[in-house]
Amino acid sequence: MSNDTAITTRLLFVRHGQTNTAVNHVFCGTTEAPLTSTGRWQAQALAERLRHESIDVLYCSPQQRALETAAPIADALRLEIRQQDALREIDFGLWENRSRTELTREYPRLLSNWDKGLWMSNPPDGETRQAVIARVVPCIIELSGAHTGKTVLVVSHRITLCLLIGHMLDMTLFSSRRLLLSPASLTELHMTEDQVQMISFNDTSHLVAS
Repeated sequence: MSNDTAITTRLLFVRHGQTNTAVNHVFCGTTEAPLTSTGRWQAQALAERLRHESIDVLYCSPQQRALETAAPIADALRLEIRQQDALREIDFGLWENRSRTELTREYPRLLSNWDKGLWMSNPPDGETRQAVIARVVPCIIELSGAHTGKTVLVVSHRITLCLLIGHMLDMTLFSSRRLLLSPASLTELHMTEDQVQMISFNDTSHLVAS
């Protein structure tokens, strides 16, 4: 198939809005955390940004903060929220619901290696980054295949999305760990056959007060 006739699938990735755990630098993976009032405003602002977009389907992590972010978007687009467990955030194990400050005292070397993105540095009793990639990449491949040529909106979490986007762009774990996704940010990738093109990354222009 030539490039002139190849079909492009548009992927829109959204990180959920602000939570108190993020503000307080607390590790929050499987822990349920609602959006703050700012987070709810961010979700509404993003919904207004996307209101006039041609989006065919909306998939979301089953976790509360993601669902709260997806709700106003679904209302604006008149779409059903389709939950996918593979889109959940990484499980931080013994680091869950604990602050970076206290973990720095208890796990100084491991936390430092985690921040550097070293391959074997993972939260004790938690999920590895390789495991996150192993669950979320097949999910996105399946969704893209089911909606070829369409626009797919995905609401998920910071680390899950960074690992996914990094993998799709052939980045190493070390490099993808350096990606920064802000709350309620929008990232757009296009998939054409086996080629992936980044259109925008961590777009938060909708959150700038006019």
